[in-house]
Amino acid sequence: SLADLNNDEDQASKKVRLCIEEVQGRHCLTDFHGMELTRDKICSLIRKWTTLIEAHVDVKTTDNYVVRMFCIAFTKRRTDQVKSNCYAQTAQIRKIRKKMTDIMTQEASKVQLRELVKKLIPESVGKEIEKQCQGIF
Repeated sequence: SLADLNNDEDQASKKVRLCIEEVQGRHCLTDFHGMELTRDKICSLIRKWTTLIEAHVDVKTTDNYVVRMFCIAFTKRRTDQVKSNCYAQTAQIRKIRKKMTDIMTQEASKVQLRELVKKLIPESVGKEIEKQCQGIF
């Protein structure tokens, strides 16, 4: 997990996959091969009475790596909301999904894989998506 690599227990819900490229004596040179959330983190995010929106996109970075990025989003209740559910309409879901794929493509296509991983760890792409989609729902 990312918590083991960074000695930071807050990042325990992110699993990082590394691939060994070369062995030099007692040292292994690794390359980033994937990152995902743990099952219990994803299950804790999913709630009843909300809309779940998923999107995925294949993006080529500037150093010619093809990265498949997945994104998951949820609608949340307003502070003054009386209604118990907060479902999004289909048109709103389509707009949010389009915005998610656009932002993921834009963020990943203009950087190298190393910088993309540095963006994914603090969830800066997710915060940008949340900020952009604020007006839709």
